[in-house]
Parts: sequence; C-alpha cells; structure tokens
Amino acid sequence: MIDYIIWHETAEAALADPLLSAWRTEGEGWDTSRVIPTVFIYRVTGTETSALPGGGGTFERSIRTHLAGHYMVVALDGRDAGLDGAPQVMLIADRENGLIMHTITTAEDLATLNVEPTFAGSSYPFGAPVLAG
Repeated sequence: MIDYIIWHETAEAALADPLLSAWRTEGEGWDTSRVIPTVFIYRVTGTETSALPGGGGTFERSIRTHLAGHYMVVALDGRDAGLDGAPQVMLIADRENGLIMHTITTAEDLATLNVEPTFAGSSYPFGAPVLAG
C-alpha cells in the first residue's frame, strides 16, 4: 500500500480540494476504506509526571507538540500521478516495503515525528529509508 499524507489548512479545505474528489463519498464524507480524514502529526518534546486521581500514585505523560494545519492519509494500492506531484502532499510512503518515497523534510526531521491514527500495518514514527522522488 502507498500512504499519502496530505496537508490542508482546514478540514473544509480538504473536502473542497478537487484533487481528492475520487475518495469522497456523497455529502461531506470520505471513503474510509482508503482515507483517514483526520490524523495528528506531532513531536514528543518531553515528559511530565502527573498525579493519579485520589492520590493513587503518579504516571509519566508525553508532552506533544502538534504540527499546524489539517492532515489526512490516503492509502492506495499504487502510486497516483495526480497526488505524486501535488504540493499539498507532505509524504509518500510504501507501507509494504517500508520506504519513504517522497517527503518535504529531512530523514532526521522525520525521525522525530509521530502520526495518529494510522492504517493497520503502517510503521510510524518514521524510521524508514528515504528515497528520492
């Protein structure tokens, strides 16, 4: 499977994007067999200790810094020429081979990012080799 992580300023902008019309359903929906309409991309920037209610101890909690904008994932059986060249595509990953085929950032930066939720079989955070293209 090929995963496309796509950025828009808002969820409404994503719905209005004609490039994504093939994966919309009637009304305001998405084909959820191919699309996760809202994903969160973030960095873990630290941890903090929080108290359990009722004084039952403490636990460590991740501090997350989310990237701005609205992100979604479109999963396809193969590459899509329209998506491949689109400026709103932030990343193209080959889930089967564990390769990053296109990204707008560096491998070092990718290693600091996390994505939730993901399709089953996706391997995020990104530790995959990055290929040009």
